[in-house]
Amino acid sequence: MARRSVAAQFPEGRVPPGQHVFHIVHDGRRVGYLWLGEAASRGGDGGVQWWVWDVLVDESARGRGLGRGTMLRAERFARENGADELGLSVFGFNTGAQRLYASLGYETTSIKMSKRLD
Repeated sequence: MARRSVAAQFPEGRVPPGQHVFHIVHDGRRVGYLWLGEAASRGGDGGVQWWVWDVLVDESARGRGLGRGTMLRAERFARENGADELGLSVFGFNTGAQRLYASLGYETTSIKMSKRLD
């Protein structure tokens, strides 16, 4: 599903204007990636909002501060490129990521809920 999504978002492997994809490198090897860029809508206060569309650190490289470092660099990059706000989505089951984002000052702005109907 992720491959189909990336293929749809990046036709012919090209990153569209306003979007940025970075490799996360640790000890000389790629261990993940970050995709962020301009959002289609304005931020909560009408400012320029950017969005973390996807971020992934390989499971084998987790627990080393790479997620935190990546997010701090993402914030700096977005700010340097005109963003007033940086948003993201996180799955409800991903409590580790939720704790990381909360520790960095991110606040919950919406909650999506569902129920399995048997």
